[in-house]
Amino acid sequence: MQHVLPKGLRRARNFGFLHPNCKRLIALLHVVLKFAPGRALAWVKERPPFLCACCGAVMAIVKTRIRSGIERLMPVPIVTQAVL
Repeated sequence: MQHVLPKGLRRARNFGFLHPNCKRLIALLHVVLKFAPGRALAWVKERPPFLCACCGAVMAIVKTRIRSGIERLMPVPIVTQAVL
């Protein structure tokens, strides 16, 4: 199983200011660093919708998954023409 850590190791996201109980510390860090999450996300552009290669209609994303390390190294095939 790849998602289980070896015995004796802990997930690093549960330490320090990333711990779920440290919301006040995160708010303090935002003030000290003059960081506004709402303003930081305002400049992010929305992606164009995925279009069907056959009919050109907007596709709805039903499920996503994280690709494995080997899959990330392999190029994603580009569909240029629909196969019927």
